[in-house]
Amino acid sequence: MIQQMQSACDACGGQGKSFKTKREREVLEVHIQKGAPHDHKIPFREMADEHPDADTGDVIFICKQEEHKMFKRKGADLYLERTISLVEALCGFEMELEHLDGRKLLIKTAPGEIVQPMMQGFDPLAYDEGKMEWEVMEGYDCPDIDNVAQADTTDVDTLKKACETQLKRKGIDVGVFVVDGQRAYFKQGSREEIMAARKVRKNCTMYVLADPNAKNAMRVMKAVKDEGMPTYKNPFVHGNLFLILTIQFPDRLEPDVQAKLKQHLPPPLLPCSFKEDDPAVEIHNLVDMDPVQSFNSNKVNMQDGGNAYDEDEGPGGMRGPGGQNVQCQQM
Repeated sequence: MIQQMQSACDACGGQGKSFKTKREREVLEVHIQKGAPHDHKIPFREMADEHPDADTGDVIFICKQEEHKMFKRKGADLYLERTISLVEALCGFEMELEHLDGRKLLIKTAPGEIVQPMMQGFDPLAYDEGKMEWEVMEGYDCPDIDNVAQADTTDVDTLKKACETQLKRKGIDVGVFVVDGQRAYFKQGSREEIMAARKVRKNCTMYVLADPNAKNAMRVMKAVKDEGMPTYKNPFVHGNLFLILTIQFPDRLEPDVQAKLKQHLPPPLLPCSFKEDDPAVEIHNLVDMDPVQSFNSNKVNMQDGGNAYDEDEGPGGMRGPGGQNVQCQQM
């Protein structure tokens, strides 16, 4: 009795042919262009492993930007932090700087120019391109502008987030949304069109997209023109070098020095008509205090004493509609 069995060839795997692989070492020269952004990818086509009956893959280099000890980068612009004195802010200053390419720069203010403190709450290095700012108008609506979507919630924070994410992904650029007592209505249109269609309506609040150029003058910073990074697509065009200046004030000044400064500075903006020798006037001197510590020290005395109406409140305070998903219905 003869028994026959068939099995695939170990050498070719049943394909009728076999291949031998070998390792080769090849040097790839990576050329990083001027102004290349962070996470920039440089591909080498068909330079990866080769396999029979398969397309050759690519080798991709990803450029990671290393942090610099002095300069900070945002796009093609560079930022440099420096601390100056009050005298330098009022009377001008000069600053020596060695640039990234080794050039030595002497940066100085123009004669008679004054350096003002930056706008509070403005972070020039913050990446908030998708953040939308809204102007609140109580008691107004724009009924002549058609609704493009609506939501069965009145939580303002949730509605703002929906404009930035959910609606924007659907291609809806909201210019205003109106909240009444039951739901919210989203509308499209420019700020000029919305303000022209504005009408008085009780129990409604209109949230209009703020003018993006309204605070341009307040965001102005001292900068050196064309001394930033070269742009990626056109290395002959450069960004700007911005100076984040912190003004260091003196701890105190002698009264006679303050009197001399008043003679050369603009008049006060807080005129006082009270007389110190008036018995009806109380005199108080300013002191330095920590507002957080002040709040915590009085927190116990500000707590309500077990009101029966607090049963519906959660451990974090009053319950609200925040955190829920917006069901936006396109009109």
